[in-house]
Amino acid sequence: MKKFCLLLFCLFMGMGAFAQQGEKSLGLNLLYGNDTNIGLSAKMRYSITDKWRVEPAFEYFFKHDYFSMWDLGANLHYVIPATETISVYPLAGLAYFRGTADLSELSEYFKDFFGLELENASGGKVGFNLGVGGDFRLKGCTLSLEAKFQLIDGGNQLVVGAGFSIPF
Repeated sequence: MKKFCLLLFCLFMGMGAFAQQGEKSLGLNLLYGNDTNIGLSAKMRYSITDKWRVEPAFEYFFKHDYFSMWDLGANLHYVIPATETISVYPLAGLAYFRGTADLSELSEYFKDFFGLELENASGGKVGFNLGVGGDFRLKGCTLSLEAKFQLIDGGNQLVVGAGFSIPF
């Protein structure tokens, strides 16, 4: 058991850092939200230290069942190197979420049959992101997989993403 604990300690603390302080990258992710369908994300990563990095991101979820959503936020990652090319990270962050219900297609139907006119609706809320991710470093880019819960008052969702980032 002592050897196992020593191995874990060396794995998480004693290995060289996966990212170096001041490292920056830009990236894109393909997203799937269990409530909002398919989306895209543009992100920038900045390594504050060898272990901590911040990731501001803009995410847009395409219209599905008359509803579309976008969010703008930032997540904080604690990068844990597993090998020289693979790392994992827990994440936590804040975001502003904005959703729009486009009822214009339904409005004609309701107007013709029921005499009712429907209006589009939209609203925004601040929420939290909690999740986990992993990076696989290649020459010239990093591939990423991520799963996070978006905790929003009145409607949480799980978002799974896959993408890449390029250092600059």
